[in-house]
Amino acid sequence: MKFIGEFVQEIDKKKTSFQQLFGLDEKQSKLESILKEELESHWHPLPEPRNVFTEEYSVDSSSASRTLSNGIDFFIIRALMLGTGNYNKPKLRFEMVKGIRDYNVITGFERILRDLIEIEIVLDNIEELPENSIVLIDGNLYGRFTHLLQELHLRGWHHLPLVLLDAMQRLFEACVERKVMLVGVSKFSKTRVVTAAMLSERGYDVADPDHLDVELLYRWKHRETGYTTPLLLGEYAVEKEVKNMYGDPDGYRRRFFNNIDPSRREWANGVIEGIPSSPAIVMFHMIPKGGAQPMRVDIPACSLGIDKKIMDVTPFEFMEPHTVTDVAKQLTADFGGRDVYNALLYVVDREVRLGVKAVDTVYKSVLGQELGVPIEYDRSSRRFAR
Repeated sequence: MKFIGEFVQEIDKKKTSFQQLFGLDEKQSKLESILKEELESHWHPLPEPRNVFTEEYSVDSSSASRTLSNGIDFFIIRALMLGTGNYNKPKLRFEMVKGIRDYNVITGFERILRDLIEIEIVLDNIEELPENSIVLIDGNLYGRFTHLLQELHLRGWHHLPLVLLDAMQRLFEACVERKVMLVGVSKFSKTRVVTAAMLSERGYDVADPDHLDVELLYRWKHRETGYTTPLLLGEYAVEKEVKNMYGDPDGYRRRFFNNIDPSRREWANGVIEGIPSSPAIVMFHMIPKGGAQPMRVDIPACSLGIDKKIMDVTPFEFMEPHTVTDVAKQLTADFGGRDVYNALLYVVDREVRLGVKAVDTVYKSVLGQELGVPIEYDRSSRRFAR
């Protein structure tokens, strides 16, 4: 409570700025007026909730890392796939890496491993899924496919982003073959792509607008239900790289993945060359109940029967609203309240969550037993584990 008075004073000093940030200022700039009009024209009523798909599955992951007193970093990554009829498939991965000095590399390594294990667990089990099933993955698909287009700066792991991209390419193909609907659901997103697309329609060429998509939805649609016109995302995040990937994959690899082991270079070139011809992603925002946090939804175009590749869409294009009606029906039916944005994803998130106690008692004990040496954390990890 010591700093409450100072906090109130700071708010008073900046109250006008904060009101503008929250959209509480009644004055609107010309640009904001245009965005409000555009959002109205790109806002659609939700379809009646209905379980459209034969069976439903959800995937999520969690992870933890610790640094040992000898400088070794270890990572525990686990994923869980739940589904209709008590379907339950776990997957766990354990890695140890010598002394990573850069915190950003640690977090990047852990994040990629989590994204990868979520894709792999679906690939591992996709032959068991009946036709017309839907698989929900926590998080967006486009971001994990386009934001990792250079090597990880970690010895022995430079190739890891390409492993994830390769797995995603294979998963997209497998879902089409098995007639499985693949959907990424993000309970929150800071994307600006819908804003950029709406401004583009009005002749504004703004690649990185000031307004977040969720900001506009919060200001003008917070108490409503509905969804935005679906956008087909192609070269939006990779426009500069696409030509080099497709026309000169080896040149791209030498520039951005130069430290990959020579034995992996031919494989890497194949993955890179395949990125531009990978499916574009259909994305939209959705508010399933008035006052609820908008969700971002990503679907590979191929899952919707759309034969558009990343290189075919420059950089994005609006689709007909009915394109995503079946998915919108399913997600609306799954909505369980403010904190339960999707019933099955909510359950898998709680079950897969990796708590401090499990890491620092169960997993630590098993590691010590298997290695035959006492396991001690470094000083900062000891503080964290208390």
